[in-house]
Amino acid sequence: MTWDRDQFLQRVQETGVLDPQYAEDVLVRLAHSSTAIEGNTLTLHDTITLLVDERTPATSTRLREVYEVANHRQALVRVLTAVGADEPLSTALVLDLHRALMDHLAFDRGELKTSSNIIVGAHFEPTPPSQVPQAVLQWADQVEWQTARLDSAALLEAVAGAHIMFERIHPFSDGNGRTGRAIIAYQTIRRFGMPAIVPISRKSEYLDLLDRQDVPGLQQMLTAALASEVARARPGFVDPGAATS
Repeated sequence: MTWDRDQFLQRVQETGVLDPQYAEDVLVRLAHSSTAIEGNTLTLHDTITLLVDERTPATSTRLREVYEVANHRQALVRVLTAVGADEPLSTALVLDLHRALMDHLAFDRGELKTSSNIIVGAHFEPTPPSQVPQAVLQWADQVEWQTARLDSAALLEAVAGAHIMFERIHPFSDGNGRTGRAIIAYQTIRRFGMPAIVPISRKSEYLDLLDRQDVPGLQQMLTAALASEVARARPGFVDPGAATS
């Protein structure tokens, strides 16, 4: 099921975690950046047209790209629901986020991979399918401990390290990057009250950091992302490029 705008705003309101107007701004930027990193061709304006104006960006837009963006409504609400309930990071939450993000896109949404996969251009091989369930369980336990107990720079270092490890496990047949970045949003909203969103303008650098397992470099990127988020999270903030109505 793909929610419409009213359903999204209502669910956000019910979580009590973010102001709905700010949450919609987060939605647009997270959906655009995270999908564009994976090759989605919708522009930021297209994303606003789809998620806020609820109109198809263009007649030539591929349906898959529409769902890739629109599914972030469900995923972000799942993030906010987990934060509002102080729900720990677990395999179940990871599967829920993947299920939301891959709605209408994958037959095995919300399920761990059963076949080997590769990352084009990467200098490593993802975890074999037979080892994935235990790897995800151990990863989630460690990351939950870090998310709940660390703070400030130490927490962001842990978030960066956890994201790199998640992408190396590569637990799903598809949608690993989007799921991993949704988990970053969960961790940072939970502890900082706002998300760290990897900007599409730094896509090449971000992918290089993942490939090189550069935790300090990714930590710096997330720190900058949070710093730029501070003003936007303030009530009444208005940005001409943001999704407001």
